[in-house]
Amino acid sequence: MNWKRAFWMLAAVNAAVLVWAVAWLFEPASPVKWPARPDVEGASFTVYSKKEHLNAVINDYLAEKTKDHPLRYDVWLADRVYVSSEIPILGRPVELVVSFVPKVVKGGNVELTEPMISLGDWKLPVTYVLRYLQKHAPLPDEVAIDPEHTRVYVALTGIRFGNGYQVAAKKIDLAADEIVFTLTIPTKQHQ
Repeated sequence: MNWKRAFWMLAAVNAAVLVWAVAWLFEPASPVKWPARPDVEGASFTVYSKKEHLNAVINDYLAEKTKDHPLRYDVWLADRVYVSSEIPILGRPVELVVSFVPKVVKGGNVELTEPMISLGDWKLPVTYVLRYLQKHAPLPDEVAIDPEHTRVYVALTGIRFGNGYQVAAKKIDLAADEIVFTLTIPTKQHQ
């Protein structure tokens, strides 16, 4: 008779975990705050880049911004923008991959749209995963997730690189491996 009691206890624990997970997924997301920062004044240059070079810069920047957080993720540009991380599920790491189509928006910032999300071999509901990422991912201040509109906003013009350099996107064509942006270097009189 002990196996029956153990079975029902395990079933109750599984049901409780399932109810908790569903309640957590349906919890409303916090309001989106779109980051903004004034433009840098100085000398501007148009820079043409390839996905390979930009991948290295993006991941170096993210490694620095997330070095003290246990959740790590990688970003790379291919046919879409991909974000990958491992999430522990039942004590085992499972790969979470989110991909987007990048679009240059007003002011040289980037909006990531048309998300596709998978956890291991499963396709997941986009809104729920974006809510999870909004709450738990160690995102730079210049990145805002909008689960309700299934998009991510990257305020490129808000990111300040070494010596105050500012970047603004002009064109992102991943299929043609053509990425064009403006690099503004502040001059002494504008620092």
